[in-house]
Amino acid sequence: MHKPNNLLESDVAEELSWDPQLDDTRISVSANDGQVTLTGSVPSFYEVGQASDDVMVVGGVKGLDNQLLVGLVGDAVTDAEIAVAASNALDADRFVPNGAVNVDVLEGYVTLTGEVRHQFQRKAAEFAVRRVDGVLGMDDKITLTSEPIPSDVADRIQKTFKRRAIIDDSQIEVSNVTNTIYLDGTVDTWTAREAADDAAWDAPGVDNVVDRLVVMA
Repeated sequence: MHKPNNLLESDVAEELSWDPQLDDTRISVSANDGQVTLTGSVPSFYEVGQASDDVMVVGGVKGLDNQLLVGLVGDAVTDAEIAVAASNALDADRFVPNGAVNVDVLEGYVTLTGEVRHQFQRKAAEFAVRRVDGVLGMDDKITLTSEPIPSDVADRIQKTFKRRAIIDDSQIEVSNVTNTIYLDGTVDTWTAREAADDAAWDAPGVDNVVDRLVVMA
């Protein structure tokens, strides 16, 4: 689905405005042949990711360059306060194994370290900390536990794609080298690309996914 730049910019701006969890008042949108760039600032680091998610669901988007900055509103939050709040958020998240993830904070920037078994646990840790007040950025260094990978893992992932309506019409070739999965081909939407990534990560033994898919919007 090709859209003129001005129409795509308008659609993205409306989608950002539609999201009640996002303060879009200081966000600027530009588009060039399906490539969308966001500039400006938002009150929290969580909203940086939320803006990306909003853009990805808009038809005609082929890629995103999110350059949003975080501008705090009100009193600054100390690193110690961020560290405590982030640790509490991890402890409260039912998907993050207790004590598996460590938090270090320097000038508002959080580094997550530790080891978990699954990609969804790593994503849950990142999501929990993104919502903490005062976080300006994040470096996720959480690793996955090394596990044996099935010899037919590529076939299993391909069958998963066929089961899921949002991916089924896509032309995706799956291959692997040891525990790394490679995705090549084309998809119709950014959402389908994200769904393919998630499905590949869910396969047993996978510790890396290299996404080379092209969005044919």
